[in-house]
Amino acid sequence: KICHISGNMYKIKRLRTMDIELASDDAIDAMNTLKKRFEQGEFRGQDNAIDTDALKREFAGMYRTTCTQRCPHCFNQEDDFYVRKILDGHKLLKWSDMKQILTAAKKIGLESVKFLGIGEIFKIPDLFSILDDLREMDIKIGIFTKGTALGDDKIAKDCGYEGIETAEELVQRLSEYDNVSILLGGNSFVPEIQDRMVGCGKDGGVTSYTEKRDRALKLLVKYGFNDPAKGKRLALVAAPVTPEVSDETVVMYEWAMHSNITVITIPTMVSGKGTDELEWLLGQFETNKELISRYDENNTMTREERYVRWLSDFYSDIYMSAVSMRITDLDTLKAEGISGYAGAAKCQQMHNGMYIRLPGTVQECPGRCVGAEIADDIRDKSLLATWIGSKNYDRKDDCRALCAVKMKNLTGTDVKVCDCCTVYDNVGSMPLELERDTLIALEQKLSRGDRENV
Repeated sequence: KICHISGNMYKIKRLRTMDIELASDDAIDAMNTLKKRFEQGEFRGQDNAIDTDALKREFAGMYRTTCTQRCPHCFNQEDDFYVRKILDGHKLLKWSDMKQILTAAKKIGLESVKFLGIGEIFKIPDLFSILDDLREMDIKIGIFTKGTALGDDKIAKDCGYEGIETAEELVQRLSEYDNVSILLGGNSFVPEIQDRMVGCGKDGGVTSYTEKRDRALKLLVKYGFNDPAKGKRLALVAAPVTPEVSDETVVMYEWAMHSNITVITIPTMVSGKGTDELEWLLGQFETNKELISRYDENNTMTREERYVRWLSDFYSDIYMSAVSMRITDLDTLKAEGISGYAGAAKCQQMHNGMYIRLPGTVQECPGRCVGAEIADDIRDKSLLATWIGSKNYDRKDDCRALCAVKMKNLTGTDVKVCDCCTVYDNVGSMPLELERDTLIALEQKLSRGDRENV
């Protein structure tokens, strides 16, 4: 893209997409008061020491006003991160601030944004004003949501949108925006499992979640979000994927893809309250007798080796479905590598975008970890300078990384996936062995022709 800067012309790589965080102005105003309240003497313990736990509890209470669920694996709730930034003097961004950033990004190629929190976007009273702004700017938006407002009439009415009394009216109104795609939570269709995975009824979270989510899915289909003529505007987000639901996820993938619905699966995602997910998962392969028997019949492997075998089994099953539906083939996968999002296109965030968080912090992508920050505050220098100076800007086009900020060598085999990405040892559960083992398992399954085992 040619850009005119200070009278000169420059050819730069486009900033095509950004992940963003939003919340209502009222919620942000309340959160921004934490610093002043702290300076006035609140949140102090003995000897005037900072009561960090009290600060985090206060922020968590504010966070709960932005969300309808209490997911134990919450992707976005990072109380430590937000409290630290607020006390350091960061003012959380409002929509008016974010709109200025997106206006600048549009000049260097921005095409789409994804809403990642905090909480539910449907808790923002000015949502349709925001969607109007994005449509006028010709920017597509993908909305991550658990879907309670889209499947429950009372919750939809409580959103406070003028003229909207029911969930169906809310979905119908959203369908009028061709630039809106919905990424709907979908770990399982078994209520007992799904409700537990979203903290159903816990600490103020809504009850009967699966019922509301399923109705939301039906309404989204009714109003054409999976209409092929309008592109792929509907996805099920199966995150996290755990051993309890992984077999169902494979079935869900095949059913959804036949229905023009993408399934987003990334069993190795670590972020938010899920940063301890890896240790929890490894524990499953240390104590769960059924898993040990399934993936280590002779009981000779380490828990890490069993975990990698489960992953490669899951990924290869997904790709068996993808090959059978002619979405891809083995030669293509060998040439291009598998995707961290099993059975879907590789994530392009690492090559084409950045992640703008409420405190203005810029990170490589939502798979956040120590070392992945691009800038402390986007307001400290121009967006263009931030983009050009980012790691993502220079990332190679042939990068084969499954996800650069989540890779980890778990079993000591020193398998290399990519030469242009950093392997972070401090966090991450994406084993370096995964691509190799998945391709081996997939080739074996294809040679056996065991489609019936998928």
